[in-house]
This record gives sequence, C-alpha cells and structure tokens, in this order.
Amino acid sequence: MTIKEISNYIKTLNPNIDSKTLEYLTNYFYVALKRKVIPTSVSLDKLIKNTLNFVNRIEFYNENYQVYKNDVNGFIDYSSKTLYIRDNLDEPLKEMVIYHEIHHAAQTNPLNFEVGINQESNIGRLIMEAQTEYIAEEIYKTIHNIEYEERIIPTSNLRMKDGGVVISSLQIYELYDNLLTKLAIIMDVPKDYFVSINYLYNNNWGLKVLEERYKLVQDKYQLSYSFRQLLLYLDYIYCVDYISYKDNPDKELLLKGGVTKKYEIHPRQYLPLSLVNEQVYLAQLDGNIFLALVEFDGNYRDFAKYIVDNKQRDIAQEYIEMVDKELEK
Repeated sequence: MTIKEISNYIKTLNPNIDSKTLEYLTNYFYVALKRKVIPTSVSLDKLIKNTLNFVNRIEFYNENYQVYKNDVNGFIDYSSKTLYIRDNLDEPLKEMVIYHEIHHAAQTNPLNFEVGINQESNIGRLIMEAQTEYIAEEIYKTIHNIEYEERIIPTSNLRMKDGGVVISSLQIYELYDNLLTKLAIIMDVPKDYFVSINYLYNNNWGLKVLEERYKLVQDKYQLSYSFRQLLLYLDYIYCVDYISYKDNPDKELLLKGGVTKKYEIHPRQYLPLSLVNEQVYLAQLDGNIFLALVEFDGNYRDFAKYIVDNKQRDIAQEYIEMVDKELEK
C-alpha cells in the first residue's frame, strides 16, 4: 500500500483524526510494511485497528499540564486513547518518541494491555524495549531519508560503571541496541526479526519462537547459558538501567555504587541490583559467547566489535589480528 492509501484507510476508521496524528500513524505503518516486519499471520487491517484502540490522538504537553509530573518522554493514556509527548523535546528525539510509543500500541494485547514477546510476566523486557526503539529510529530515518553512523559511547555516559564503551547507531537506548545487535549476530538473524516476533501477542508466541531459535544456536555453539538464564541476565541489565534512570528511592543508591534490595527480575527470581553486577553479567555474556563463536567458527569478528568491556574487547581484537596474520602467511 502507498502512504496515501494507508492514510485514507486510517481516516475511514477515525474520520475525526487530526492531521498530525494521521501523519505519524501513516508513517509508522508505511515503514512497517516496507520493511516487512509485520508477520503474515497479522493483517494490516487488524494491526491498524489494534493501534487505534490505544492511540487515536497525539497531544504535546508542557510543564503547565498535570501529566508533566510523569517522568517519561511519552506515554499512552488508555482511557482517552491519547499519546502524550513532552513538547520540550528536541528533534529528532520528539518524533522518535512518537514512533516508539505508536509501536508499543501496535504490539499491545487488547485482552490484557500487556506488550512484548511474553504476556504473562516481565520476561524479555530488554528485547521488547530494544526492538521498539530500533524500529522507531528506523522509521524516522526512512521517512527523512537519512542515516546515522555508529557511535562509540563511554559507558560512564550511559548510567553505567566506567570502563567500557557501547557501540550503537541509535540515539537513545544505546545499551539495549548493543545487546540486541549481539543477539542478532549469534542467532544469525536481522534485527527486524525481533520486531516481528513481538507483534504476535497471543499465548507468548514470540517468546516460544525466540526460544526455539536460541536452542538451535545453543546446540551449534555449545553455549553454556540456557535460554532462561540468558534472558535473566538481559533483564537484570534492563532493571539496573531502568532504576538508574527513573526517579525512585534506589536511583541515587545505584548511581553511587550501592546495592539495592532484591527486585523480582523474573517470576519468583529475586536479585539485588548494582552497577557492579550489571558489569559482571555483561562481561560474562560477552566473554562466553565470543569464545563459543571462536571455537565453533561463528561470526566472532563482528561480535567482537560490540564487546562492552574495554579489556575484553582489546583481547578479542588482538586474537582477530593474530588470526589474520596467520592467514597471510
């Protein structure tokens, strides 16, 4: 479908929609179709109707609004079907946040208002947020015909313990994108794959598909992590990052290097949060997966680039240089 056809169809479903809301919704569905991230089992008609069930108006607000107290850049009020966006955000962030929230709406289960690959608990939150920001920025880049180069970002700039870098082309959620990129490398899938498996929200279908895919590469590379262990580490990193960002009693404690009370990372799995443990889990994931890819002839070269810890990444690059020298002989 063309942009005009999508726009006209949305107007038939909501004749009173304002021009700006219509423009952003149309852009979202146009790019989602163009990139072929919508599963064949989900019709565009169903997806548009599902999105409009949660968002049929976008409102920009400033500090004079009561909702300004909400400590986020954008959020959806389900009762009024309104997407609220902070008006003081600079571009392109403002437009990216709009697509981010529209994507959440499109992937929300109308039966329980939950979103993500897993609809019964918190499992898979990092992947859910990573793919959401990834596709939001891809939509922005497509609509404006621009591209962003990958950036090297010191971890100290990302509410993390200093001593590493994160490489990402995203403008926000860079750490999540770094991890999603590494998952895509080891699973040998494009990042659009993670977008697609988040659309089907019935019976945790996305989580099941992801687990099946992971078990294939787990056997191939003899990975030591079970699927649930992998997601626990990823979601632990998500929780530390979230608590370090959003105003809450433990925010300053974390940022000062302290250890919080136990949080329920996954159902009945409670762990204290700390930046040190976040760094340990990142290093364990990066180190173990890199070695597995090396041993079983996986794509360790691309993976090495995204290793977060400076020392680990340097060692990995030294190994690659050594292999290259041997090949030149």
